[in-house]
Amino acid sequence: MSERIEAQPADDFLADLRLGLAAHDPGPALDRLRERDPVHWVEQLGVWFVTRHADVRRLFADPRLTPDPRAWERHRAQAASDGAVRHFENPFHDDSPGQAGRARRIVSAALTPRAVARMEARMREVVDHFAAPLRERRDVVDLLDEFASPIPGTVISRITGVPAKGADEDRFRELARKTVRSVNPILSDDKRRRTDQATRELVAYVRGLTFERLMQPREDLISDLLQVSEGGSGDVVEDVVGIVAGLVATGTEATVLAATRGLYALLRHPDQLALLRADRALLPDAVEELLRFDAGLTEMPRFALADFELHGAKIRKGQLLVLSMAAAHRDPRVYAEPLRLDLRRRPRDLVVFGFGPHYCIGASLARAELRMMLGTALDFLPPGARVLEDEVRWSAKGLANRMKSLPVAFG
Repeated sequence: MSERIEAQPADDFLADLRLGLAAHDPGPALDRLRERDPVHWVEQLGVWFVTRHADVRRLFADPRLTPDPRAWERHRAQAASDGAVRHFENPFHDDSPGQAGRARRIVSAALTPRAVARMEARMREVVDHFAAPLRERRDVVDLLDEFASPIPGTVISRITGVPAKGADEDRFRELARKTVRSVNPILSDDKRRRTDQATRELVAYVRGLTFERLMQPREDLISDLLQVSEGGSGDVVEDVVGIVAGLVATGTEATVLAATRGLYALLRHPDQLALLRADRALLPDAVEELLRFDAGLTEMPRFALADFELHGAKIRKGQLLVLSMAAAHRDPRVYAEPLRLDLRRRPRDLVVFGFGPHYCIGASLARAELRMMLGTALDFLPPGARVLEDEVRWSAKGLANRMKSLPVAFG
């Protein structure tokens, strides 16, 4: 039985976590929980916080848990007409009979070698477009605002078929940025309303684009998805809309976070940055190690479908569990010297993309995008580029600190 730690007030608990992650170290909060209370109850949030690697990995695949927020005891059902919001709740999460795996099968069938090659070519176009203005810069550059942030949303819009370099693409990227909050079960009423409105607008746009592709297919993901789906019924259209919604919800903000924190980690570890510059063949392993060291995406919600017990904690049906990937990736039971960044490590059993039947469908795309972004950054970052630590801005909300700027002196 683990040593139970007295539940903290939510504000104190979140503050402890933010302090640890802002220092780029899970800190005493996560280490203390992992070793002494690995399934920790946060009373005022009403969540279980799980921190050990073995538990996190197992629970991702545990049939007693679901990523579908409709199983949460605090879930507020949407109105029957509000199908738009439900697209973002369950495109890859629906465990109901006949639905589990359907979206994944459609996506897998659509990702032919030709389609993947086309996606990578468009990804390269986007990365090069945002990297080009940085190649001759010698002032202070905000790598979040000018590089890491705009690329993932633009990539998703290009591969799905949103018209490039125009008002549609700008609007799609802005809506995508707002809608990613829909996966967070703990939002204020005001934020939930604003997020739901952005979700409705984005889903309406994607639905219109999907009907256009039914009539006139093109070389894009929506057309590929329609081609491998059966017929052209309204259900097929909604399947495609849900898949695109899911890719937007999981494939934009997470990649922004991982790219930003990866660049930050490299700049703060000049020996590792020099190692990568000297040997680009390390890039695939470097991406894995940077994801382990600090992916930015630190927790993932799961909802209990049944009562069960874990390390003495009595979890009830309908409760929310927060699986901490950040704590799992620093678990010394799995990774030697976990607080050390080592691009030669070749880490295994990462849980940043989940595990089991709900493993992230866009994981390979995200990895390819990160390899491309970090490899391109090596070309435009001049020797001696340094983070202006005192000017880095952090958000102060959520279960982890998120960067709001990454100022780097190029001169």
